[in-house]
Order: sequence, then structure tokens, then C-alpha cells
Amino acid sequence: MQGGDVRYERVKGTRDVLPREALARRELEKLVHDKFSRAGFLPILPPTFEKYELYQHSTGEASDIVIKEMYRFADMGGRDLALRPEGTPSVMRAILENHLKIPIRLWYAMTMFRQDKPQKGRYREHTQIGVEIVGEAEPEADVELIKLGYDLFTEMGIEGMYLELNTIGCRECRPGYTEKLTQFLTEHQKELCEDCKVRMQRNPLRVFDCKVAGCQEVLKSAPSQREHLCQGCKEHFDAVKKGLGRFSIPFGENERMVRGLDYYSRTVIEFKSTLLGAQDTLCGGGRYDYLAEELGGPPTPATGFAFGIERALLTSRGEDIFEFSGASIPLLVLPLGDKAQAYALELIFKLREAGISVQAEFRSGGLSRKLKCADARNAERVLIIGEDEIVKARFILRDMHTGEQKEMTFEELLSLHELKGPSLLTNGED
Repeated sequence: MQGGDVRYERVKGTRDVLPREALARRELEKLVHDKFSRAGFLPILPPTFEKYELYQHSTGEASDIVIKEMYRFADMGGRDLALRPEGTPSVMRAILENHLKIPIRLWYAMTMFRQDKPQKGRYREHTQIGVEIVGEAEPEADVELIKLGYDLFTEMGIEGMYLELNTIGCRECRPGYTEKLTQFLTEHQKELCEDCKVRMQRNPLRVFDCKVAGCQEVLKSAPSQREHLCQGCKEHFDAVKKGLGRFSIPFGENERMVRGLDYYSRTVIEFKSTLLGAQDTLCGGGRYDYLAEELGGPPTPATGFAFGIERALLTSRGEDIFEFSGASIPLLVLPLGDKAQAYALELIFKLREAGISVQAEFRSGGLSRKLKCADARNAERVLIIGEDEIVKARFILRDMHTGEQKEMTFEELLSLHELKGPSLLTNGED
């Protein structure tokens, strides 16, 4: 549609997901559902907003999400609420509140909201797909999850993909390292940015998230966490690496990677893509064995990951994971005259019930005008119906690409397999 002045524009950091991408997203969700349901994952959909304290308590008071990025608001009853910035706390809260049986495997596709600086593939309103294995403490669960993610991204055709992983310890060994790190940061406090000065007081590990060049230079000489791991964490991490080796999954170790959320423990992972530039993380996750306890539940080991659909689409096969054919219409009915209009309306519903994807051109006009409309609407075939065709119960089927046409009965139409089902998407494979 052209002409006129646009009175309203979308809010900064949001975007309109138009049919081309919306259909690709639907196919991506179907791919995730098919792949992960075979591994025992069930869908879940928590509310879009929660109590603010849920994220404050789980994601971490020192995290950028809580400090800078959450959409926080008070409702008419004065309750302190927040739009969902990430999925894991809501999923764990839902498991505990609804007394779901453990172990359980869940996946979701949900809209998230963060007041972040809009970047390529990163928006203030975005959609994440996440998977969670809750109730399994073994390193094999980490390996299985990483393998599932690796297979998914490979099937999607993610370009420039690589995997990084690390271990950030547990309750037994992390306090000793945190003490050493705090001592180091205190000695270099004058060289740190203001945000890192706050982080070192609330959660010193968060300083490794800092992107400021000066802080990164200081952290090059920070004490190594690997030297402070307990035996259990060492064995767990070694088992994860050996498991990935058995599947020939390439990875790199990044000792400074801690992820941006406070609830992580032991294994943390990031799938990255060279196509995303400096902000190269495509998917992140890891183990969060203490989150359930932090939310008032029993000790419950868990691991998971999540990725943004927008960034995934940017890095898969150039831009889209599925080729879009331009919203072509497999069959468009062209009724000519008042009787044909009424007849066509009934006919398209009968055809749809038989599995045929069909629309009708009800705008007024003769055959010539309606054929032009069909061409503009990218119709593959048209079914021409006038009063004579109604009397004879034989319709004219015309191929819009070749111009060939022939008469057909209703029953003959039903036998045409090329008319069955939608043809808006093709898989992009020859």
C-alpha cells in the first residue's frame, strides 16, 4: 500500500514481523518441536510478566538485565512487576508452583523484553527458543543438550558457527575463587569502569561480562578459576568434554566466559557465529543446579540453553532458513456474476475441507480484470466460474504460468495433488 502519511511508527527497538519471516519462524518452531519432542521435551508457556523479585532474586541484582534492561512497572494494584526478560526463572517457577514431576524436559518459544541498545538481530522485544532439562545432574545431560543444539543449528545451516564452553565451579569451590578474585579487583579498582566497581561488590564474577577495553586488559592477569575447582567440578567438566569428543563436536575452552546470569554453576556454553560481528553469541546456556532452591524449592539440578530467533535467522543460509515463494496462491477462484459469487463462496469451503488451498477474487469486474488481479496476487492457477459453468457443473482451470486451460468437474479438482496444502514455503533444498 502506498500514499498518505504514516501517523504512527513502531516503538524503537521493536519490529514488524512480516509474513515472509513469520512463516519462516513457524517452520523453525516446527523443526524444534519435531527434533526435541523425540528427546522427550514438552512445550511450556509461562506468563509474559512476573513479579519483579523473581528476576531480581534469580537472574541477579548485579546482572545487566536487572540493573539496566528490565521493563519494570507497577500495576493498578501497586504490585511490582516486570515483563519477562528471559525464560528460565519463569519455567522453574512454573515447575515448582504447579508441582510438576521431576525429572522433566521442557521447551518454549516466548517473547522476551529487554531495554537493551538495539543491534543487528537484537531487539527490545524479541523471541527466544529455550530448552530445559530439570532433575538430571549427570554430565551426560550436558552433553546431550549440547549435541541437540549442535544438530539443530547444523540442520538450520547456521554459518560460521563455533562452540565455546567453560566451568564456573559450584558452591564448594566458587567461594574460594571469588575471594581471590575480589582481592585482585580491589588492587586494580582504580583501573575498572564504574559498572565493574559495582559488580565486584555484588558478584565479582560479573566483571568478566564487561566489554570495556580497560577492564578487559586488567582481567587478562586475573587469577585462574580452573586452579580453584573442586575435584567434583573437574571430573564433571572432563566428562562433558570427553562426551563431546565422542560425538566429534568441535569446541573451544574460554576460561573467562561466565554468562550474564547469577544462577549458573559448573558447565556454561555459548554457540557463536562469525556473521554476528563483535556481539557474536547466537545461543547461551549452562547448568543451574541451585536455582530451584533459590526460589524456595528442593535441591534440583538442571541445565538448559536459549537462543533468539532473530539472530538465528540472520546466520542461517545467509539470512533465512527457509525459502519463501512470495505468498503464492495455489488456486484462486474467479466468479463472474452475482450467482457465481454466491456459488464460489460455498465452493471454496468445500475445496478447503478436501484439503485444497484456495482463495477467491470477489472484487467486482469482468474476466480480464480478474485475471489481472490473479496475476498481481501471484496465483498459480485460477478456476473460472460463470453461470454456464454452474449449470454444467464443469469449471475452467487455467494455469497462470503457461496459459493452458481445461474444463474440470469438482471431483476431478479433488484429485489434483498439486493443489493440496499450502505452498507458501519451500524447504530451500533442491
